[in-house]
Amino acid sequence: MRDRIDFPTTMFGAAYLGYVGGLFDEGFEAGFPAWLQETNEAMLLEYPFIAEINDEHIIGGAGHLYCIVPVDENATVAINRVQWNEKTQTDEVTEVLYRSESGEPVLLFANLDGIAHEADTQVFITDNSGNTCEWYPSLDATSHLAPCTSEAGDYLSFDFTEYAWYDIPSEFSDWLSDGWAGMTALGLAGSQSTGMGWITETMVEETGRYAYFSLRFYLEDETGGTVDLEWTYEDSDDIEEMWSGIWAIQTIPDGPSYVTLSLSLVGGNSYGVTDGPVYLCEKYPLLISPSGTELLVGAGESGVCLPFMSQSTTACVLTQAAG
Repeated sequence: MRDRIDFPTTMFGAAYLGYVGGLFDEGFEAGFPAWLQETNEAMLLEYPFIAEINDEHIIGGAGHLYCIVPVDENATVAINRVQWNEKTQTDEVTEVLYRSESGEPVLLFANLDGIAHEADTQVFITDNSGNTCEWYPSLDATSHLAPCTSEAGDYLSFDFTEYAWYDIPSEFSDWLSDGWAGMTALGLAGSQSTGMGWITETMVEETGRYAYFSLRFYLEDETGGTVDLEWTYEDSDDIEEMWSGIWAIQTIPDGPSYVTLSLSLVGGNSYGVTDGPVYLCEKYPLLISPSGTELLVGAGESGVCLPFMSQSTTACVLTQAAG
């Protein structure tokens, strides 16, 4: 179970899993994995042991949900609900929730009033050497997990929350867990003046015919450059459409990078057939494979499709062109 997490020198690891507003209708053990798979599938794929935590190690049934994993498998864990006492200026224990000497991972519901920045739960972890840490599960001002620190300022907790995987298209979960990541401008366009091409072959839905598509990026700086897109039917030498324009990138290394394409139709058999200018401007989530030779393009955030995509396409893989 712990082999999946490489903890630094800390006393425990913790992850924030999200907010649960009430008990699961079919019971927590049955409902929780399905809920986490729907809300953060990539987290579950990366740390499958979370779904295996049984009801003996689940504290509460609603609120903000945390996973806590002591580093010492024989650590003593104590969890209490607390309330701030204005007179004594201390947190007073209002309920004893959990006691264990096995150091097994637990799922803990805290911040029961729904405000994740206000702590209401106290966690003590004591290892076999007698070292003890005290932590209050909550989120900080940046909506990241509040750390547990010693009086000397040393970090005693390790946050293994995959923040970049929250609020991403669900179709990217498997790719992220397989090592795909967001790319930089250099990874997308290369450093050569000839740019970098990405190609795919797919069916043009309206015709039922297959076509070859080429998307080539040219680098101007670390934020973007120019781009050309063209395609031909597989049984034809004529270019059906030629598009040209600019691109800009928002790089997110541990999640999909976002590339905004602004393209105009400038040539090909389809040019001039439609009255007025033909153009598109859309932001697309992109991932690159660990080898750097495959590019995953997700659906545009406003539903605008590239020529090799359709409204039913959730993601398309392009391969780096030779040369």
